Amino acid sequence: MNKLEELRTKIAAYESLCVAYSGGVDSSFLMHVAHETLQDKALAVLIDSPVLARRDKDAAIEMLTRLGARYEVVAEDPFASADFAANSKMRCYFCKKNNYTLIMDVSRRNGIRYVADGQNADDALSEHRPGMKAGKEMGVLSPLAECGLTKDDIRKYSKLLGVATWDKPANACLSSRIPYGSAITAEKLAVVEAAEEVLRERGIEGCRVRWHGPVARIEAPREHFDAIVRTQEITEKIKSLGFKYITLDLEGFRSGSMN
Repeated sequence: MNKLEELRTKIAAYESLCVAYSGGVDSSFLMHVAHETLQDKALAVLIDSPVLARRDKDAAIEMLTRLGARYEVVAEDPFASADFAANSKMRCYFCKKNNYTLIMDVSRRNGIRYVADGQNADDALSEHRPGMKAGKEMGVLSPLAECGLTKDDIRKYSKLLGVATWDKPANACLSSRIPYGSAITAEKLAVVEAAEEVLRERGIEGCRVRWHGPVARIEAPREHFDAIVRTQEITEKIKSLGFKYITLDLEGFRSGSMN
């Protein structure tokens, strides 16, 4: 039995499943297989909050609509949690705990026993994933990790199944652009979202704009360096958002570089 068949067998055994869905590579693949396996007994729950870029929210809903899957969008105010807004290294723990509470409420209301996340086998080896701790404490299942599915496996099977996110660049919530210890505010999140949109509008994908007070630090794949440096409009538009200095990180994009 290959990993995909193992996943299908595991999901079928749940009989019904609520997926903590973000529209990223992993949760999109999980929801695709869950819908394929369980049909209307699979339900995606998307948490809509200021940490989710509007473009990503729209793309996530569009994918579910094309799939014909059941889903619910739940609005959330992350700033209701002082622990989250304070932005300690446990930020993700507080955020995920709140999100899973909301998702479990939806799950219970729909008579669904199990909630699953998109954690994969690579994530399970990571040293800094406080959100995983919240999931384990609350009994959230991680069928991708349990079946040994790595990120490469998920991209491969997603392409095979026609899941649109198979080649989507890795992404993280907007709060990851704010250095630990600097309070997270709606204004800061909106600014980094707008700055990243300046890049994405020009076909420059896979970038992060890190907030450092008056400085915007762009992390980008190296193949985009020339385009960013040579396009004066990028600098001007990002400066217009309130930054005094725009820098390009010469180390390029690194996932979790602010951990």
